Amino acid sequence: MDPWKTQLSQYVAAATYDTLTHIDADGTVVPWLATSWDYSDAKTLVMELRTDVVFTDGASFDAETVKANIEYAKSVTPSNVAAQPYLSYIRSVDVVSKTKVRFNLTAPQPDLPYGFSQQAGWMVSPTALKNPDALADTAVGSGPYVLDKSGTTPNKTYAFTRNKNYWATAAQWPRFEKLVVQLMADPTATDNAARSGQIDYTIVAAGTEISGWKVAQGAAAAFFGFTIFDTAGEINKPLGDVRVRQAMNYAIDRQTILKSVLDGQGVANASTPFGPDSLGYSRSIDSYYTYDVAKAKRLLRQAGYPNGFSVKVLNNPQWDQMAQALAGYLRKVGIDVQLSNHGDDLVQQTNSGKWAMATGLLSVTGLPYSDFTFTMTKSSAMNPLGNSNPKVNALLAEAVSAEGDEQKRLYAELAEYAAEQAWYVIPALSSQLHAYDPAVVKVVEPARVGAPMLYHLTPVGGE
Repeated sequence: MDPWKTQLSQYVAAATYDTLTHIDADGTVVPWLATSWDYSDAKTLVMELRTDVVFTDGASFDAETVKANIEYAKSVTPSNVAAQPYLSYIRSVDVVSKTKVRFNLTAPQPDLPYGFSQQAGWMVSPTALKNPDALADTAVGSGPYVLDKSGTTPNKTYAFTRNKNYWATAAQWPRFEKLVVQLMADPTATDNAARSGQIDYTIVAAGTEISGWKVAQGAAAAFFGFTIFDTAGEINKPLGDVRVRQAMNYAIDRQTILKSVLDGQGVANASTPFGPDSLGYSRSIDSYYTYDVAKAKRLLRQAGYPNGFSVKVLNNPQWDQMAQALAGYLRKVGIDVQLSNHGDDLVQQTNSGKWAMATGLLSVTGLPYSDFTFTMTKSSAMNPLGNSNPKVNALLAEAVSAEGDEQKRLYAELAEYAAEQAWYVIPALSSQLHAYDPAVVKVVEPARVGAPMLYHLTPVGGE
């Protein structure tokens, strides 16, 4: 239950922990524990904080709390891997006053307020942080619900009741009387639970129909396919040649994969973390790689691999359908893809530095500075070999300080260059389906977000 050490279910964490900011229906970052913020310069973010927030152990929320949480989050092992890309920019935190905190950054990061609406923004009681071992099975937050241990089975079912002392009003966040989060890995079991009335909201597979329920599609925000770790060719020499990586992208039929593997949920993508919600986007980038087997084979010959080559790919069994589809296309041009399945130790294997490629599933936000930084620089969680590209770095540095049409142009140029460099083999940005009983739960469908946050789910008719 320590949000800084584990990657809790988003809904489990959000039930008990508040974040510094929230995401509005149109995808805008809005105040929550932080009431306002401003960059005094590119590397200094100042936030004003609420004064009426109390944790379930009686501790008060203030600037010292924010400082304690960030410093703790940056020091723990294992850490929340989704939070670290944003937290890595924070060099230090200053308490300006009880209600004002200053973040001193190592480099410009204009999207930090967005990061604070996600895993990087959880706030735990400062008193509880002094005894972190107790957080393993006890949540001490300021959130809308409190954990009901009598109805909780760890790693399976989490039961919550209302936090009677919650600071937010019903108008700010209408809450359910009781909340139960069930972690279900089997899609069939999930569908059956929905049909039998055991659950009221769930993620579903394409084609799911549940009588009386509404099925909705989130934003195309999943960057899903093969990640090429070894762009320098240190483990697998052919991957160090950009022509080989380009050949791999010409070898796959994006439209067919989008239709057959992703059930049409998403948009075609040129292996770049750049989509319809991104600043500088144009539809032309999506067709950068046409399906062209002859061109793929020609590029392999030019690179010196007329008979192809072999590559071992780290794979999560849950993503096997995508991995098998991509591997099938690559084998047709002579690239022998050998999938190696790892489930429980996937993160450890990813970070081991032993793999040249992996099947990956990353989220993109439509905020191009962060999306490129977290996928194509040393800050990327999917870059265990520490690769870097000088032009990508230069374009990011130029874009972050630019404005208006010039910034838009720079991000468009970066998208095209990223496609050319082919660090990934991604057929599409995919979207997720979720379903719910409209008689029980009202759901806001936020822009640029793959699935609603907990605070986007509210009781029909109010509290």
